[in-house]
Amino acid sequence: MKFKFDAKSFIAMLFSMIWFLLLIIGVESFLLGSFEHAVTWSQERTTTYLLNVLIAFALFLVMMGIINRFVISFIITNVIVILLPVFSYFKFSFLGENLYPWDLLLYNNIFNLLPNLYKEGNVGTALIGIGAVFAILMVLFIYMLKKRPKPVMRLPWWVRILFVVLGATYLSAFIFYRTFPNMEEALKKADITNITFNQERNYEQNGFYGAFMLNMQSAIVLAPNGYSKSAIEDIVKKLEKEVSEQETASGEKPNIIFVMNESFWDPTLLEKFQFDPDPMPFIRKNQTGWLLSPAFGGGTSNVEFEVLTGFSNNFLPVGSVPYQQYVKDVQPAAMPNYLKGLGYDTLAIHPYAKWFWNRENVYKHFGFNEFMDDASFKDPIYKGPFISDEQVTKTIIERTEASADPMFIYAVTMQNHTGYAENKYENFDVKTTAPEGVDDVYNVLLRSYTQGVYDADKALEQLVGHFEDSEEPTVIAFFGDHLPAIGQDYRLYKVADFVPRGLGETQWDLKDFEKMRSTPLLLWNNFEAPIPAIDHLSPNQLGPAVFNMAGIRKPAYYELLGEFGTKMPGFTRDVKIDGDGNLSAETPADVKKLSKEYELLQYDLLFGKQYGKDAVK
Repeated sequence: MKFKFDAKSFIAMLFSMIWFLLLIIGVESFLLGSFEHAVTWSQERTTTYLLNVLIAFALFLVMMGIINRFVISFIITNVIVILLPVFSYFKFSFLGENLYPWDLLLYNNIFNLLPNLYKEGNVGTALIGIGAVFAILMVLFIYMLKKRPKPVMRLPWWVRILFVVLGATYLSAFIFYRTFPNMEEALKKADITNITFNQERNYEQNGFYGAFMLNMQSAIVLAPNGYSKSAIEDIVKKLEKEVSEQETASGEKPNIIFVMNESFWDPTLLEKFQFDPDPMPFIRKNQTGWLLSPAFGGGTSNVEFEVLTGFSNNFLPVGSVPYQQYVKDVQPAAMPNYLKGLGYDTLAIHPYAKWFWNRENVYKHFGFNEFMDDASFKDPIYKGPFISDEQVTKTIIERTEASADPMFIYAVTMQNHTGYAENKYENFDVKTTAPEGVDDVYNVLLRSYTQGVYDADKALEQLVGHFEDSEEPTVIAFFGDHLPAIGQDYRLYKVADFVPRGLGETQWDLKDFEKMRSTPLLLWNNFEAPIPAIDHLSPNQLGPAVFNMAGIRKPAYYELLGEFGTKMPGFTRDVKIDGDGNLSAETPADVKKLSKEYELLQYDLLFGKQYGKDAVK
């Protein structure tokens, strides 16, 4: 076939390029909330804008090379280019997070979210606009099917291959920008950086498709240097030599109850605001210390992942979500799997949809005998739009009372999930007062959030009160998963001068990161076991701390966690806290050897051949 690039072909390709120039502006207008904002972005970051356009055009070239029909390729490309930001819009509306490449592995989550999002503001308007674009595309598609017009252009095989190679090469350069020759340097010269520590700013600054493509490399996990069977066996032998056998002091295995309370934090730390009465008197009186969370404002499953496995997100690609990306099979290191082997009945409770964060599959791999989602509750007590913390407490009590075996319960509450509108609750028990000069909208949002804190405090007091009078030995660990996101770009915390003002985290020091990652932690038992002395503790250290208090025999793997926790109890990307309470941005030199062993064993158990599985028995 001869390749004749006539005027019609030229006009078609020119039209497609102009179309994608306009479409990217439309996508950014949709996501940023205004056409003016999108135009300003395209003018101030012209290179970034054009690179986003070329991502869409490269996809179109690939489709042209594969299908060899201009209109069909054009329609398919547009469907993809439009659908992804639409999904991102819905996800951000509900979870406060953009769409990441690994979300596509769980596409059903996006569709399941849609009914919950219908009531969100601007969704109806957005759907009308999206529907209009898709209607135009469908008319073109139907026209193609019925009329079967003469192709706009027909490409010979060598041009088709050229289109695929050119398009795929450009897309691959983004996906593998860290290893693609000179790509990372070229992006830096164009002022394009993958802002992995602040994904909201990453998407705003680099455009949806720029950030989306740059994030793809985070889905790829390579073995760390030094990983081998012999290396893991050496680590395990050392741990087995060090492990100490422990039994419960009472001769009984106590119930172990974890309550990870959604967005629980102490709002009275915002000293410019006033609260009447104290929203968390019980927890304040009994607080053990602080949990140093790896997340802020979202990413609950990443905190949960650390607690239940002892693994650290620090050893995973920035921005990754293990529940969605990595947990695909039985995880022998998971706490429920281990405790089940000791005779525990293992139960997970989360009063929301079971598909959320892929929990329905992850919990099976972790070894939970049962998972109670929102559909598992009969006539539950609601507080606001979600099942209440009070109901979670009642369910925990009912299930422990009904079980003949010791219970391991991991409960994740939902009541205080983001969405702190003025009408979230009918009545408010705590009055909040904003200082002069602070927009009252933040006082309204804070009041709704603080009501959730108040209810969580009451629910925990009820739970502890029950087991104070119970003859069943019981250990309770209560903590917040992360601070709440109230206002974009940490707005509430900045207007309250809790952290420095300025774009994003640019003005923060290590102390600011510590404050913005610290949630209240309470450890308790009813059989007079010593409460661990804790200042700050990362979620990956909660298992060893609770096992020590419970008198449970620990697997050898926990010896490594315990040794690491002694030297580095606080371990997040943004800030690390050593055993003396010193803050650092990087892992100190005297901890690096142990950190490397930790990383190797985690990789082996999560991704590798599980040479070290004897360490978790």
